[in-house]
Amino acid sequence: MYKHQCCRYPIKIEHEGNESTMNKGWLTRKNQIILSYSEVALAIIGGVLPLLFIPQLPHITNNIAVIIMLFMIVLFIRGNKFIRLCVVVVISFSWGCWHGEDIRRKIESLSGTSHLLQITIVSIPVNTSEKKFTVSIDKIEGKRVFPPLYATWKWKGNSSISVCAGQRWLINGKLNPLHSSLNEGGFNQQRYLLSQRIIGSLKGQQLELVNPQCSLRQNVINHFSDKLHFLANAGIIYALMFGERGLLTEGHSQLLQNTGLTHLIAISGLHIGIAYLIGYRFIWLAQYFFPAKWINENIPMISGLLFAFLYAWISDFAIPATRAFLALLLWAYIRQQPFYCFPWQWALWSVAFILLIDPLAILSDSFWLSSFAVLAILYWIKIFPLSDNIRYRPFIGKIAPLLHLQVGLLILLIPIQVLLFGGINLMSLFANLWFVPIVTWIVVPTIFSLFLLPINYWQELAFQLIDEVLVFSLRPLIFLEGYWLEINSISWYVIFLFWGLLFAILFHWHKNYIGLLSCIVALLFTNKTASKHESHDWCLTLLDVGHGLAVVIRQGELAILYDTGNRWQGGSNGKRQIIPYVKYHQITPVGIILSHNHLDHTGGVDDLTQQYPWVNIRSSFGENQHLPCYQGQSWKWGKLKFDVLWPEKLSIESHNNDSCVIQLDDGYQRILLTGDIEKEGEKALVAQYQHQLASDILLAPHHGSNTSSTALLLRTVKPRIALVSSARYSPWKIPSDKVYFRYTNDNIKWLNTAEVGQITICFKKEKMEILRYRQEIHPRWYHLWFGDRPFP
Repeated sequence: MYKHQCCRYPIKIEHEGNESTMNKGWLTRKNQIILSYSEVALAIIGGVLPLLFIPQLPHITNNIAVIIMLFMIVLFIRGNKFIRLCVVVVISFSWGCWHGEDIRRKIESLSGTSHLLQITIVSIPVNTSEKKFTVSIDKIEGKRVFPPLYATWKWKGNSSISVCAGQRWLINGKLNPLHSSLNEGGFNQQRYLLSQRIIGSLKGQQLELVNPQCSLRQNVINHFSDKLHFLANAGIIYALMFGERGLLTEGHSQLLQNTGLTHLIAISGLHIGIAYLIGYRFIWLAQYFFPAKWINENIPMISGLLFAFLYAWISDFAIPATRAFLALLLWAYIRQQPFYCFPWQWALWSVAFILLIDPLAILSDSFWLSSFAVLAILYWIKIFPLSDNIRYRPFIGKIAPLLHLQVGLLILLIPIQVLLFGGINLMSLFANLWFVPIVTWIVVPTIFSLFLLPINYWQELAFQLIDEVLVFSLRPLIFLEGYWLEINSISWYVIFLFWGLLFAILFHWHKNYIGLLSCIVALLFTNKTASKHESHDWCLTLLDVGHGLAVVIRQGELAILYDTGNRWQGGSNGKRQIIPYVKYHQITPVGIILSHNHLDHTGGVDDLTQQYPWVNIRSSFGENQHLPCYQGQSWKWGKLKFDVLWPEKLSIESHNNDSCVIQLDDGYQRILLTGDIEKEGEKALVAQYQHQLASDILLAPHHGSNTSSTALLLRTVKPRIALVSSARYSPWKIPSDKVYFRYTNDNIKWLNTAEVGQITICFKKEKMEILRYRQEIHPRWYHLWFGDRPFP
């Protein structure tokens, strides 16, 4: 027979004789090498990891997937250890690609024509008057959907009908595929939506209410919602109870992010662990009152799992909570097995288990953050264990482990925090030391008591207690918020390099291969530095801001902005796209030019001037403290000359035809920036300047609308490239098909931000390099255009 030692539990055991030997951790029998779970876990992770980087998915249909699977099984059975590891990698990669390709195919089928869909309302927003729900797509034309897919659905039905989560509807719907603005430094919403399996927004008429009943979770939310609205910290309590951040104020969100406490305000790994501990301890203590024959060591663990499941359920099985619960289930399973498992092996298996169930979790920032946090804890405890002399002291022994752990997390998670949040708070150590124990031992247990003791008097008292505790605990955080340190940019290569060096220390590779490791570090740093400072005279970037306009003209470390995009309630393109881009490239804005006074061109100026109060603003509408921008003005900035061609005079009303039109000239190339100028303005420009308008690049006037881009203007300017700033789902249906064909018929290269994302053109004398976000800057399969193409 054979023994199970230290997690070396084999996947395949061939009973050939009675001898078994343990050779470097492999269980072997007559030279038949058998894989350990840890090796398989690494192979699974290695197989799914390329989904982060590959530019295109291989077209793996169901039939091809079955063929690959059968072929790999044959190789696995007959191959050696290396072949078997390769088989697991290929199967994992194919499994991940199949998930991505399945989503792509379903998006294409749903976006072309209307389909009969059965949907279930999953969640309803709590802080908006707009009835826009998240729904799961259960059936397409009567066929059940697997794996599950989600979408948003805007209710346009009878306002007298009560709509709630859990209801099932039959609709005749068409999909607007997922799509988002893509810019360097900005939030990658398209990748986030795919990681959540949200494939877009549904448009269609509801036909029949299949099941009018609200879900039990929705009834629980309705029961508590009325009691929450009167509390000062209703948003935080709501987030901790149900995993929904809809009631969080912008002030609370900013405070928690700047103090490194965002991880607490969502039901995730920490909260699932607390729920397990509450359930475990509750039954463990209760067993003191049981007869001896009823006492069983597994009952507290089952109770803990039930409490954890309840908390995951109340969060509507949010992705982070579900991942944490799966890892907890795996840990409970391991405890019942006849072998010992090291913590790092459990962490490795958990990551592989999650990716096996949902390969698209690899696209999620929260997945990486939680995975790195667990690895950081295990690494820190292994390399820098807390001394027993400190651990067992009467008072210090209670505080020292938490302090020791927080110091390790602060140091080891710096790279990924910079990548995800754009900076770190050096005081987050003290913020976590203060806030985490309060949430862990007071707030969350009290929240659980609300669910377990449905007594109105107690619930009102408990809500008041939680609110007062939060008011008290949030006050010191205001003083710690000011220590937020912005770090402009960091890439994934730095994170992998950082953690690679840490593992080199863990396995003592630095002692034997110090020279090799030093060369790798130097080589990577040199390559990064070289790519970061490529030799260009200057660059022009048209940011992807939807229906709006934002152009960044940069020379060296300085930049001038032409328009600042749109603004909406709670945000702007200035805050969401322009400032992150500027920080990513570590450049400083010195001026802003506003073409005209329309919201989709001036919307981000307030956020930009708040962030960069020294910038000069130039406009055509005579605003106080603005420099003028009208015909005849000219200035030099570095290697660039700015000539203002239009308007003839300042205009307070500032219509489209009053746009500030500027021609840039570096002595080799000319670029014409046109704002929203229309046919009348174009005609006047041509009449005054004629062939002086000739330019290599033309910013298509008015977002490619049919009100502009006349054949006269194109014949006069004779551009090689047209830049278009537009939204994919523009309510005005622009750019116009007629305008698109007008450009392409003249052999003018058409570059539209809605299609290619951010567009950057860099110049070096007569040379020009065009970089599109979806094609050259970050070519990834999850950045591609999904669904049909209703416009150019």
